[in-house]
Amino acid sequence: MLRKILSTTAIVALVSGSAVYAQDASGSNTQSMQSESGTGMNSDAQSVFPDMQADNTDKDFMGTTDTQVLASSLLGWPVYSTASSDGEMQQVGDINDIVMNPEGNATAAVIGVGGFLGIGEKNVAVSFDRLTWKTGDQGNWLAVNASREELENAPVFDTEGFNVMRVGAIDTDAMRESAGNAADQVGNAANNAYNDLSDGLADAADSASSAMNNAAENLDQTAENMGQNGAADSLILDGMKPVEMEKVSFDQLQGAPVLSADNNRVGEVSEVVMHDGQSQHVLIVDVGGFLGIGEKPVAIASSATRVMSDGNTYAVTTEFDRQTLENQEAYSEERLKNNPDAVLLN
Repeated sequence: MLRKILSTTAIVALVSGSAVYAQDASGSNTQSMQSESGTGMNSDAQSVFPDMQADNTDKDFMGTTDTQVLASSLLGWPVYSTASSDGEMQQVGDINDIVMNPEGNATAAVIGVGGFLGIGEKNVAVSFDRLTWKTGDQGNWLAVNASREELENAPVFDTEGFNVMRVGAIDTDAMRESAGNAADQVGNAANNAYNDLSDGLADAADSASSAMNNAAENLDQTAENMGQNGAADSLILDGMKPVEMEKVSFDQLQGAPVLSADNNRVGEVSEVVMHDGQSQHVLIVDVGGFLGIGEKPVAIASSATRVMSDGNTYAVTTEFDRQTLENQEAYSEERLKNNPDAVLLN
C-alpha cells in the first residue's frame, strides 16, 4: 500500500566537517554508552561544524570533497548527554532541524527532547558550541554538554514565532494591488478556456470513468490473489524478536507492516495516538484497499499488538483476522473520544 508522503522542509547547508560522520544514525532510544572515562569511548571530540563554513571560500562554485558534510544528513541523528551523573551517556533526543543565520552559517541544532513515541516532544535549539562528535568502538556519536533535565527545562524553540526568518519572505501588502489586477485577467482567461474545453472534458471524463472501472476490477482480482499469500507475508518476521513498546519510537513504527492473526499483511502503521487520559497507546493502521486506494484507518490498542524487530526494521502483529480489521469502523479522533467501544479494537 502506498504511504502518505510526509515532507519536512529544512535548509540544507553544505559546510565543512568530516565525511565519516555522514553515515546512517543507528540505535534505539534506550541505548547507553560509557562516558569518556569508561570503556568503549575515547577522549577525542571534534566540533560538529568547524569555524570555517567551507573550504576554498574564494570560489563561487564548489565540488564535493571528503571534508564536507550535508546538514541534511544530521536530521534524525540521536543525541547523547555527556552530563549524566551516573557516568553513562544516555540518549536525550534527536536532531529535528538546523538553524542558520542570514550569512548562511549553521549556528544551532534543533533537538527534539522529552515525550514518548514522539508525543509530547518539544524542540530546543542548542548551540553547536555544546555539541561534539565522540568516537568509540561502536562508531561515532553526537554528544551534547547538557543533562536531560537541563534540556527538558530549556525554552521551546518555536518555529512559528515572528523572530524566525522565512526564506523568500515578501511584503504581501505591497503586491496586493497588482496581484488583484492579475487575478482579474487570469479569471477572464480561465472563463474563456473553460468554455472552449468543457465539451472536450466531458468526453474525456466518460472515457476515464470506463477505464477506471476496468482497472478497479483488475485490482480487486490482484488484491484477492495477494491476500492468499500469507506464507510470503510471514517471511517479514524472519529473524525478528518481540520488543517492548516503550523502547520503540514513533518514527520507527511509522510505516511498519501490520500482520493479521494468520500472518497476512493487512496494513501499515500510520500514527500512534494517546487515549483514555493519556494512559493508553493506540496504533492507527491503514487497512483494506490496494495501492492506497480504498484503505481506511483502524484504531488498535497497543495491548492487542506485538512489536517485532530484527534491530533495524520493525513489524507489528495483531490477534485480529483480516475480515475483522476491514469491517471495523473507521477511526477518527472525534469517534475515538466519543465512542471508543465502537472504534477501538482491544
